Amino acid sequence: MDDRDNFIRARDNETEERYLGTGWVRFRDFDTEETEHNVHLRAKWRDPGLPQPRKHPDGSEVQNYPGGWLFEDDNSTGMYAPLMDEPELFVKFASLASKDPGTRDGRYDIMLEWIKNYGVLGLVREDNFVSGQRSEREENLLGFWFEVDRAAQCMELYEAATGRRRLLKGSRLSGKSLAEKRKSAARILSENVQHTLQRHCYPKLYYQVREDSGETTDVGLSWGFHSLLGAMYLQMAWRITSRRCDAPGCNKIIGLHERSDKETCSRTCKQRRKDQRDREAAKPATSRGLGAGQSAP
Repeated sequence: MDDRDNFIRARDNETEERYLGTGWVRFRDFDTEETEHNVHLRAKWRDPGLPQPRKHPDGSEVQNYPGGWLFEDDNSTGMYAPLMDEPELFVKFASLASKDPGTRDGRYDIMLEWIKNYGVLGLVREDNFVSGQRSEREENLLGFWFEVDRAAQCMELYEAATGRRRLLKGSRLSGKSLAEKRKSAARILSENVQHTLQRHCYPKLYYQVREDSGETTDVGLSWGFHSLLGAMYLQMAWRITSRRCDAPGCNKIIGLHERSDKETCSRTCKQRRKDQRDREAAKPATSRGLGAGQSAP
């Protein structure tokens, strides 16, 4: 199972699809402002044009402004739901570090392609009254690549915390033993993810309402995000917490510092899972749902 499948499974384990609709907008073209050390981008605003005039009953012409016209922008390619449509976006973002050309122009080209496909990261705060809201139109080169490197470090820490011992050879992580190094990787990763969640995400209530009566039929608690960066770190957080014990009757989270192939949280649970599988294997074929003339695969 690759990273993409792991992140999709983690998302599906942690939340329901109906809670994944928070959107983020994408734009085609950007204005740029270069400084000595940085490049700032802002999505262009393209007016869709004035609506066609209509005749007033008294014979005069008036402009007809349909609802939502003030929010239209011909430069926008529309909204998408990152958590639903791009469940492995964190992996894609972190992988940009391996493509880093090391030049300003090369980094700019990679960043521009990314933000056209997925939108800006939302590092710039909006100048409005909405608490915590981030701009969907602005990006800067230094901030973008700083976050790329940080995401790549998170992926490396996750692999160090859960992977095989060869991944820890030559590691500069603190700790004398492999177990101590794994715990150190898990601690640093958790701090990085928690820091981003606190700044860019928030708990959110979702309501389901009957169309016929308008009554609220269900309420669920999940997460919302102020920025695309926050949405990606939610994906990483779900990946961390999705490692749950596979033993019957246990749903404890397996420690992040444990190996990625560990499926139970303790020796007791490992034995309990083995006992259950042995009992299942010992059952007659008919009790396992096989009819006459059928054999187990």
